[in-house]
Amino acid sequence: MISYRFVLLALLLGVAAGGCQQKPAVEGKVVAVVNNDSITDAEFQQYLQLRQSREPITDDTQKKKVLDEMVDRVLLAQRAVANGVDKDPEVQNLMKRVRENILVQSTIRKSLEENPITDDDLKLRFQTEVAATHRTEYQVRHILTKNEDEAKEIIKELQGKGDFAALAKKKSIDVQSGKGGGTLGWINQGMVVPEFFAGVSRLEKGTVSSEPVKSDFGWHIIKVDDTRPAKIPTFEEFMADAQTSANFRRKLQDEKIEKMMKDLRAAAKIEIKSE
Repeated sequence: MISYRFVLLALLLGVAAGGCQQKPAVEGKVVAVVNNDSITDAEFQQYLQLRQSREPITDDTQKKKVLDEMVDRVLLAQRAVANGVDKDPEVQNLMKRVRENILVQSTIRKSLEENPITDDDLKLRFQTEVAATHRTEYQVRHILTKNEDEAKEIIKELQGKGDFAALAKKKSIDVQSGKGGGTLGWINQGMVVPEFFAGVSRLEKGTVSSEPVKSDFGWHIIKVDDTRPAKIPTFEEFMADAQTSANFRRKLQDEKIEKMMKDLRAAAKIEIKSE
């Protein structure tokens, strides 16, 4: 068992102790004794893993320095206990939070090890998301305003043969796109907020929205310059990019943990005390 002092060491290093994916070594020989307090090889190896998250430690000289660092920290921890620091309520609360962090991370790791995301899981999810993906891409311009009335006035100007690009440059509060006549380039579902895409998908090529579209950014007047079929990769093409596949797997892992938390909350008796 890892003693409390090494839990605090992980915190002082600024490293989440549970973030280490390797399992700790089985306790074996004692590598140092500090005032009758032993440091085992298992404790040293785990501390070494934490330190290596900051910088690589490869040779014996560096490892000796890490062991010396551990000895110094044990001495400081012993001094703290001798002075009653460990009885301080703030310190006890801190130690409780660190312990929770280790248990939380270990529980998550164990859950994912016992119920891993398989390649079949990834493929099924990919197919589900592809099936729900809009099959058209749109080349879009917009003019963004702060209020609905202003947006409606601009629509009237456009219906009276006003020039969209010129009005975007003059009146859009989206300065970046406004400089280019309101152009946003080619977009597809997921690239913009849902309200905006819903407004885009209702328009035919070459048309402008007859009513402003509201989003968290303001009120949009939208023009669709062109359309084309969306380019949807195969599962193999999608997974060929290491970063993309890692993010996709992590997304499913996060959802698995969220479900576990939902189930735990549903089964728990939780009472939030009002102030």
